[in-house]
Amino acid sequence: MLKKILSEKNILIFILFVAVFLRFSSLAVFMYKNDIAISENGLSAYPIGDDSQIYYNTAKNLVEGKGYSITTTEIYQELPVFFKSTGIPDTYFQNFYPPVYSVFLSILYRIFGTSILVYAIPQIILGSATCYLVYVIARSAFSSKIGLLACFLLAIYHPLIWWTSYIRAETLFIFLLLLAIVFLTKAVRKNLDLKYIIFSGIALGMSCLCRTVVMYLPVFVVPYFAILFFKKDKKRLFLSTAVFLLAFCITLAPWSYRNHNIFKTYSVTSSDAWATFYGCNVMSPDLPFFDLYEIKFPDEKTDILLPGGEKAASIAFVKDRPLTYAKLCLKRFITFWGPITKKPSLIKKVADTFIYIIVFPMAFYGFYKSKWWVNAGAGLRPAPALLITVILYYTILHSAVGVDDALIYRYPIIPLICIFSAYGYYAYFRSYPSNSTKGNV
Repeated sequence: MLKKILSEKNILIFILFVAVFLRFSSLAVFMYKNDIAISENGLSAYPIGDDSQIYYNTAKNLVEGKGYSITTTEIYQELPVFFKSTGIPDTYFQNFYPPVYSVFLSILYRIFGTSILVYAIPQIILGSATCYLVYVIARSAFSSKIGLLACFLLAIYHPLIWWTSYIRAETLFIFLLLLAIVFLTKAVRKNLDLKYIIFSGIALGMSCLCRTVVMYLPVFVVPYFAILFFKKDKKRLFLSTAVFLLAFCITLAPWSYRNHNIFKTYSVTSSDAWATFYGCNVMSPDLPFFDLYEIKFPDEKTDILLPGGEKAASIAFVKDRPLTYAKLCLKRFITFWGPITKKPSLIKKVADTFIYIIVFPMAFYGFYKSKWWVNAGAGLRPAPALLITVILYYTILHSAVGVDDALIYRYPIIPLICIFSAYGYYAYFRSYPSNSTKGNV
């Protein structure tokens, strides 16, 4: 009887119930803390001009037939000069954020209205479904036991729990990114099966249209394919790589074409694509946002734009100050893998440090014990190496460009960190009894 109760399926269902319960509880706290009634849209929780207000405003304009645009009278924010008028007073076409999340909100708002529950409940479902995807990925990479433990770690990871209550793209984005990883894992396991290659390209493209931060991830995935299959089957490798990139690019094409029609540029990013790099490097110490890696420049102005704009200024900065830029990269790397930053409140620092201690040290141990770089014949263990590829991409990207003061940019790889943490716990406690026995002999 006990064995039946503790079956893998029942444990998984219980963990997913915990995930749903904790996220609903977080929503109740969020609504109480910000004095939001069920009938309200929840915008009172955000400061003027916050990303959440822009997402909401764009979704609302889509519902009202104003296109992918924002209305300045509702967000009270000065817009970039490159935004284009729609012909409607105070309303401008925008490409500041890619479309998937605002379209997701607009569909919900059109059908159910703008109550906070309209977006929060679907995001709670997506957040809990993400825990299930982590189970699937970890089971494929390691084992069912590690899948269950990884699923549990993500289910109780409170920063991601809290984030499901916000009008922010991360919950949907992380789900789409993990879905792409699931398809990539299946494709590799089935010798680059074209069906899963296409699905992975589409899923990764959709995730890119949710958060463009993964736009260059295929640059890392293609060498990963090559390492695994170059000696095994070159013809299939080249075909699958081409299909993967084509599926990815075709998914991005409609948004890029729309941007060309309106802004005269084929791009899936905003027209000020260098703004983040410029703000997080050239304009220091104003940005990034906390003292850990502020670098004091001489008294001369460093934020004067060159004739070529932010891109030219950013490139010139790296050329003129390579050691300063290298120091920024190193400090961002340390910050990206650290527990906290200076800005959050004491309570949040304590809570974030607590979950960090639970997850990250054993993840570092799991990186080593998984021996993802050793596999007879291929040189890599395919599934664990794929997870490392994504983690490596994120680490390099944010070390090179910027890290935010709440470490939200790290959220997308937290599910993968939980998988390696679960493996670390498993590897440690599996070896503990034998070590103990040897000590007693």
